[in-house]
Amino acid sequence: MSRQRGAYVGHTFYERIDYQAALKYGEPEEDTLLWWQKQSDEACHEAFSGKARPDVVARALRHFIATHCAKPRVPWGNGAVFDIALLESWFDRVDPQKDDQGNDRYPWSFWDVADLRTLVRLSRMDVRAITFAGEKHHALDDALHQVKIAHAAWQRLFPDDGKSYASVIEYQLAQCKRALTALGLLPPVPFFNERGMHSPGQHPHAVNLRNDAHEKSD
Repeated sequence: MSRQRGAYVGHTFYERIDYQAALKYGEPEEDTLLWWQKQSDEACHEAFSGKARPDVVARALRHFIATHCAKPRVPWGNGAVFDIALLESWFDRVDPQKDDQGNDRYPWSFWDVADLRTLVRLSRMDVRAITFAGEKHHALDDALHQVKIAHAAWQRLFPDDGKSYASVIEYQLAQCKRALTALGLLPPVPFFNERGMHSPGQHPHAVNLRNDAHEKSD
């Protein structure tokens, strides 16, 4: 691993796709092209002057992830429903693959997808305090900047990796409390009153839907 730009960064992947070849797989949105016209000449040149075929890049990216990323492979998106969803849609178009059950196959499992925005929110950090290095909207520079943000947010949430706690459980409970507080879920809101709480021997699925509601059980 090499230390780069304030965070630990391993191997990186960067390719520039041929714009005309990419049009074979779909048309760009007009708003996206207008947005690019407002960006720097350097960023536009990097984005639109590539020579690599999309299908070749897709297979190379799959191989890169399989070679350099340990399992579980956790892709971080900013946010997960945007970056990762776009990548999966891109794979479906340029290099569609299926598993033995006929499901779409990506370099990661859907349950491992993570969201950088959630991590930042839990840490309560101001991302504007993280200095950007490189050219904005250059794909690799943007990705490395998000690595810096993720590293800073993680360090804020777990400043000493649990070394000051008496046990792993105590450390994990402390982090859960911090996360719930950041989400506005602490102090806890009581979901049940005394009528809704069951004692040993009562049906375990009996719940009180509201303070004055009828009890319901299955």
